[in-house]
Amino acid sequence: MTATPETTTRVDYSPLKPLAAAIENAIQNAPIRLGTDDWGTVLGANILAAVSVFMGKELGPDAGILAEIVAERERQDARWGEQNHRDGTGSLTQVLEADKAREGCQAAFARGDGTWMHVLIEEVFEAFAEDDPSKVRAELVQVAAVAVAWIAAIDRRQGS
Repeated sequence: MTATPETTTRVDYSPLKPLAAAIENAIQNAPIRLGTDDWGTVLGANILAAVSVFMGKELGPDAGILAEIVAERERQDARWGEQNHRDGTGSLTQVLEADKAREGCQAAFARGDGTWMHVLIEEVFEAFAEDDPSKVRAELVQVAAVAVAWIAAIDRRQGS
């Protein structure tokens, strides 16, 4: 049976216009780094973030940064494969270094000279000081959160 105007059901695609606009915007705003071949990964991550937001899974103001992080993780896995190194954390030296980093951060902010670098170093050294994997993981989440916050601050300064 051939389709005729009488037997063909017309589909109204107009409700998808906002989704199409979100995808188009993600494509237009995908950062393309000259000299690299990761543009497809970055583009895919941007589209995923845009569609997720459109579908109601609110990713928050850091969605674009998180999409870049996902794209970077995909590049790392593609280049190096799955990595399963030992943690290498929890030595006495690392505990002492974490104390110094914490004191240095607090002193810098007390002087009015605190920077994102101070905060990130403190968090990284706190992760290094832990020997319990669940505590290392919790500290690394804090490291990631500070890194995302720092990236967001850079983007705000640059008007991104």
